[in-house]
Amino acid sequence: MSQEGLLNIESLSSSSIEATMWFGPTRAKECSIWLLYLLEVPGFLERCSFKQNTQGRIKLKLQLKKRLDWEQVLTNTKLSVASLITRTENSGGS
Repeated sequence: MSQEGLLNIESLSSSSIEATMWFGPTRAKECSIWLLYLLEVPGFLERCSFKQNTQGRIKLKLQLKKRLDWEQVLTNTKLSVASLITRTENSGGS
């Protein structure tokens, strides 16, 4: 099983990227935050689905449009999500 919160590229074609992320029960909100940030990039998120298993783990499956800057978009998203979570945790939010 993949590590929690890491983006795993499963396939890469000339036009799209398929990736999966796993989140444990304590990090379930992070899944939604990733989706919100990816939706801010026009035309980048083509399709997504998520499933929760009996242990409460969430599998987020993404299909992204391959563009010249796709790696930078994912890096920026990762940094934005981490920054938001850190600010929230430091302010005592949950």
